[in-house]
Amino acid sequence: MTFEAFWDTSGFFALLNRDDPRHGAVRSIVREQEDRRGSGVTTSWVIGETCTLLVARRHPHLVPHFLDHVQSSRALVCLHPEETHFGKAAAFLRKHLDQRYSFVDCSSMVIAKELGLERVLTTAHHFQACGFETPLPR
Repeated sequence: MTFEAFWDTSGFFALLNRDDPRHGAVRSIVREQEDRRGSGVTTSWVIGETCTLLVARRHPHLVPHFLDHVQSSRALVCLHPEETHFGKAAAFLRKHLDQRYSFVDCSSMVIAKELGLERVLTTAHHFQACGFETPLPR
């Protein structure tokens, strides 16, 4: 299966939170993807991080809707990282400790590169620094 983009936590947060300044931009990207019948990909680690962020930012009411969408979506595939991904993400993090990346972001970069993806729906600048296209405004 070919994917158009990797979904990161901040992309999901912008989509779910109508008060986020990037909400309109990410909704436009989703509509365009739907028009092309494209699909995105993420990981269960990103899903977990997104749920944690929603709770931490006082939006726990959005968690059930988010999980329902992830579990029923035909346009989003949720991968479950394997043990080898853990090792690759850990190595990537160790190599880039000076960049202050999160472990989940490191795993996302590793998996997105494995999938040959160039586009990440995120507001995190470090994805761009690692060579990914990040169409959401910061």
